[in-house]
Amino acid sequence: MLLCAVTNLAAQQLYTDTFRLNDQKMTADMDLLLLDMVAEQSAQLHANDTIDTLTIAERMALDSIEREIREIDSLRAMNAELVIKTVEQIPAIQVEKSWIKDEEEDRNDVLRSIRDMKTPWRREATVMVQITQNYVTPNWYQGGSSSFAGLAILKGYISYITERFTWENTGEWRAGGSTISADTLHKVNTTDDLLRLYSKANYRIVPKLFGSVSAEFETRLLPTYKANSKKMKSGPFSPLRFNAALGLDYKPVPGLSVSFSPLSYKMIHIMDTARVAVTDYGLIAGTQTLHNIGSSVRLEYTWKPVREFAMETRFFMYTNYHYVELDLEVNCDFIINRWLSARLTLHPRYDTSVILDGDTHAKIQFRELLSIGFAHKFH
Repeated sequence: MLLCAVTNLAAQQLYTDTFRLNDQKMTADMDLLLLDMVAEQSAQLHANDTIDTLTIAERMALDSIEREIREIDSLRAMNAELVIKTVEQIPAIQVEKSWIKDEEEDRNDVLRSIRDMKTPWRREATVMVQITQNYVTPNWYQGGSSSFAGLAILKGYISYITERFTWENTGEWRAGGSTISADTLHKVNTTDDLLRLYSKANYRIVPKLFGSVSAEFETRLLPTYKANSKKMKSGPFSPLRFNAALGLDYKPVPGLSVSFSPLSYKMIHIMDTARVAVTDYGLIAGTQTLHNIGSSVRLEYTWKPVREFAMETRFFMYTNYHYVELDLEVNCDFIINRWLSARLTLHPRYDTSVILDGDTHAKIQFRELLSIGFAHKFH
């Protein structure tokens, strides 16, 4: 049933192109027949008479026939090349593999592929709301604390894609919090807070290699505290980060992008220096903004072997030749059904410019999150 639906929709899209190709093939066949007839007439003239014995009119007719032969041969070559290019420009409609059969999802995938053929713009948005709850009575024999945690994610993607030029834009907002009965100073603790905007423009130099310019804006919107402490770790627009890069982008396979930028600019700004320790973000005490020029490498990889699983990997490295910043984020989404999903986030980080109080050198930072809840994707 599914195979029939996909086949019918694909056939409707390709009907016009197939008819045009058949018409071009018929034209090419007619050209070939005409060429054979003209060549036969020319051979007969040469067989019956020599050039010296031809009359002026016959000689002029023979010259005209030879010109027509050359023109028809040229038209045949141009027509064959046009047919090949037309076939190559017809994109294949691909439907993702699935463990769970859903005919409506498959039909939407095919319709979306047909729509994408008509415009260079691509749009997509994802909404996730996930929660975790735990309750423990005060006399529970193993001890512990009751807690409730929630996470909301809104992510949007819009791009403009042509043969030589691409412009990709991504926006992401994450907000998560939890309640812990053992924390007497705060009713809700912020567990995840991020607003990120990223834009990249590429121009193809050679196949799979692009000249690239990119910019990224990242900040926090909610205050974050340590448990049972009034010391703020981060706050609204504290920190605010901005990165700009100019270099090359290599895309060897679909879903993989490796960008190298020999010229990269990095800025970190702390708006609330009274409550946020600037040294936690690599700034010198008493300053509010950090400016650096260096080099950066960015790797982005999306792997989706089946519809029910998707992995997004983002790796970023920056150096100003005095210190190094490494940031790796891996997000794995497990689709349970059309409305429910689970997400696992692994986020290690290492920054040699950040040495916390009590430490003698920089250490690896790590964050992990596992949640389950509502998820829906819009196209």
